[in-house]
Amino acid sequence: MSFYPPAVVAIVLITLLSTEYSNGQIASNNESVVELNAGASTQDAGIPGSWVSDLFYQALANFTVRHVGSSECRKQVEIYDNSLRNYTSWAVRMSESWNRYPVGILSGNRYQMGVYDECVDVHHPIRGQYCLSEIKLFPPEGKNYGFNRTENLDDFGNNHAWKTVLGWVDYPDQVQRNSLNLGICIPNTCTATDLQTSLQNELNKVFLPQQFKTVVKVNPLLCTVSGDMYPYNTAYYVTNVILGVLFLICGVSTAHHYIALSRQQDKKEDEREVPKSCYYIFSFIHSFKILLKFDKENELNMLNGWKAILMFVILMGHRFMYLVGNPIINPKFIENIYINGRQLYLTSMNLTDPFFFITGFLIYSTLIPIYKKSEKASVLVQLIMPIFYRVVRILPAYCAMMAITAHIVPHLGDGPLWPHKTWDEADICKNYWWTNMLFISNLIDSKYECLLASWYISCDVQFCVLGVIIVYIYTKNIKFGIGLLIAIIGISISVPFVITILTKREGIIKILLPFLENTRYSSTFNESYRASYVRAFPFFTGIATGIIIDKLKENKVKFSQITVYAGTFTIAVICLWVQFYGAIFYKRDRPYYPLEQALYSTLNHCTWAILFSWILACHFTSGYGKLNNFGHTLIQHKII
Repeated sequence: MSFYPPAVVAIVLITLLSTEYSNGQIASNNESVVELNAGASTQDAGIPGSWVSDLFYQALANFTVRHVGSSECRKQVEIYDNSLRNYTSWAVRMSESWNRYPVGILSGNRYQMGVYDECVDVHHPIRGQYCLSEIKLFPPEGKNYGFNRTENLDDFGNNHAWKTVLGWVDYPDQVQRNSLNLGICIPNTCTATDLQTSLQNELNKVFLPQQFKTVVKVNPLLCTVSGDMYPYNTAYYVTNVILGVLFLICGVSTAHHYIALSRQQDKKEDEREVPKSCYYIFSFIHSFKILLKFDKENELNMLNGWKAILMFVILMGHRFMYLVGNPIINPKFIENIYINGRQLYLTSMNLTDPFFFITGFLIYSTLIPIYKKSEKASVLVQLIMPIFYRVVRILPAYCAMMAITAHIVPHLGDGPLWPHKTWDEADICKNYWWTNMLFISNLIDSKYECLLASWYISCDVQFCVLGVIIVYIYTKNIKFGIGLLIAIIGISISVPFVITILTKREGIIKILLPFLENTRYSSTFNESYRASYVRAFPFFTGIATGIIIDKLKENKVKFSQITVYAGTFTIAVICLWVQFYGAIFYKRDRPYYPLEQALYSTLNHCTWAILFSWILACHFTSGYGKLNNFGHTLIQHKII
C-alpha cells in the first residue's frame, strides 16, 4: 500500500476548498444579482419592496397621538406613554386592544376592529376612547396593476400579492383591498381630528418614500367611549311617557278583559255573554282575536297567504342585505355570488311589486260595492273617506316608529358602529318627519328620508289616492274609466323606458357592495328605485285585473284545467326568465346597450304583476281544481 506525502494532500485540499469557495461566491453573487434585478423590476412596476402589512406595522408599531391636540390631550398622551413604558396594566390594555399588523387583507378583511371593550373599559387615570379610522391607499399614477381574474376565488395564480390589493380598487362587486378601517385606542380628551392628523403624519413617513399616498379619515361619530353618549332631551322623556302610558292602558285593559272572560266561564253556558266595553279596543286579547280571525268563505284568503309569504321573503332578504353591509372578516361568499350568480338574490329588488299589485286589486274590490250603493253621498265624501280611512290606519304605528327611531333607539346600545348606524337616522327623523307625515318621503333626496323603507308607504298612499279617483270614475262612466286606466297603464309602462334611454341609467337596481354598505347615498336607490312613477305599473295592473275578473264573472267565463295549469306554467316560466335575465347585467366589462337596459327597466316591473294577474283570473273564475281542494282540506283540519 502506497501513501501520498502530506504536502501533496495539503495542496490538494487547499485547491478543492478554494475552488468550492470561489464557486459559492459566484453563486452567491449571482443570487444577489437576481435579487437586485427582481427588486429593481418590482420597483419599476410601482410595487413596494415590503408587504403592505409590514409597512403599516412600521408606521404603527409605536403609534399614539403626538404633537397635536389640546394641552389636556397632550398631557394624557404623556401619561399613557410613561405608563406603557412601565407596562402598567391599564396602558397595556389600551395598547393591545388594537392591531398594528393588519391581517387578511388579501381575503378582503377590511375591518381591523381590535377589541372594542378592552379599550373603552379603561376609565382611570384616563378614559379609553375607541376610534374607527378609514385609511385608503393610492398607488403611483400611470401604473397598471390589472390582472386576469378567474371565476374561482381559490385560484390565486402567480400574480404579485400587491396586485390583488391595487387591482381591485374600482370593482363594486369586490371588497376594496386598498381600503382599511382600523380601530385605534386613544385618550378620550383627544379628538377625531387629532387622531386623523397624527395618523396621517406617521403613515406619510413610511408610504411616501414608496411613492404611495395614504388618505386618512376619522369620522367623529366613530370615536366612542363606554356607555350611552347620545344626549337626553325633553322629547326622549315625552316619548317614553307616552309609550309607557299606552302600555299601561293596554295592560289594564287586557287584565280587565281577561277577568271578565274568566267570570263568564264560571256561568252556565246559556247565561254566558260576550264582555263588551269601549276599553277593550286596547286589549291584547281583543287584538289577537281580530288578527287570528279567519273566514273560510272569503275569496281573498289567497291574497293574505301571498302577503304573508312575500313579507317573510322580504324580511329575510333585508336581513341578509343588512348583514352583508356590515363588517365581514371573509367576504368570499358574497363576492362569489356576484361571480357565479344567485339570480333570485341579484334580481330581487322588485319583490315589493306584488304588494302594489295586491293593493290595486283590493282597492277596486272593496270600493266598487261601496260606490255602487252610495249614490246619495257627495263626490267629495266618496273620494276622501277611503283615503282618510287608510291614512288613519297607517299613521299611529307610523308615528310611533318615527318617534322611537328619533328619540329612543340611539340610547339602546353602544359599540364602534352604533352611533354611525343610529345617530344619523335619529337626526334625520327629527328634521324630516313631516315628509313622512305628508307621504312624500320618496320624492326628496334619500339622504334626508326618515326610515329608509318609508318610500314604500309614501308610494302606497300616493297610489291609493289615484286608485280611488280611477275607481270612482269607472263606476260613473265605464268607458271613460277604462280609457283612463289604459292610458295610465301605458304611461306607467313607458316612463321607466324613456327615463332609462334619456339618462342612460342601469335597467336594474344592482345590489352591489357600495349599495349595501350605504344605501342612503346610492344614486341608483335615490333616482331609480323609490320614485312612484317607476313603480306604478303593478298597482294599476291590479285595478285592471279586478275589472277583468268582474267581466269574466259576468260572462260566466271558465277556463279548462288544462288551460289553467298550462297557462300558469307558461307565464311563470316566461316571467321568471325575464326576472332572472337581469343577472347578466352584473357581468364585469359588459357593454352598455341602451335599448336592452330600457326594455329591462320596463319588463322588470311587469313580471310579478302579469303572473299574479293570471293566477287571480284563474282562481276567481275557474279555480285550480285539486290544488284548491287540497287547500280546503288543510283549512278544515286547521293545518293552516
